[in-house]
Amino acid sequence: MVTTNESLLGRLRAETAHDAWKEFFDAYWGAILRYGRKLGLNAHEAEEVLQETMVALMRVLPKFVYDPQKGSFRNFLLTIVHRKSLSTLKRNTRPRPLVWSEGLEAETADPFGDDQAREQEAVGRWRDSLMEEAIRRLRDDPRLGENTFAVFEAYVVQRRPAEEVARQFGLKENAVYQIRNRLLRRVRAEVARLMRSSGVE
Repeated sequence: MVTTNESLLGRLRAETAHDAWKEFFDAYWGAILRYGRKLGLNAHEAEEVLQETMVALMRVLPKFVYDPQKGSFRNFLLTIVHRKSLSTLKRNTRPRPLVWSEGLEAETADPFGDDQAREQEAVGRWRDSLMEEAIRRLRDDPRLGENTFAVFEAYVVQRRPAEEVARQFGLKENAVYQIRNRLLRRVRAEVARLMRSSGVE
């Protein structure tokens, strides 16, 4: 498991980085897709952004020197994802050939400029994407008991009354609260892990 930005970058730059790239892809593919969707891309366009982001990272990471004093890995990653998303939106609303940026500076130049509000909006969108990815992972966890995620989804995600959810699943209301608390802790822990490894402070 990647625990620091520096170790992540070091592993991705190694000559035998196949496992690290797979780990990175497994960790972030869902969040990258959701980020694109939140900007208005359809499913196919979001897949394009995911592929282009991975290609861009493979091109620039060998030249990238991580300096925490200059910014987080989050900014590096988010800048690429944001640029690719906007490029795809523009490309599909006004047909034009895809132009690949030349060199590291073009790929990673700050797309937000001095607009702090736009950057905060993008960071918020990224956090939301990580939250949705954490919930997806929870849903797909085979260790959860039967109906456990369904109870969580009905009460927390769909915001249905606890009494109604308890009645539907044949539980006491207290059991619904316990499931919520237990699964929320897991979701928060996963989001925190993803945020740490992507450099979100």
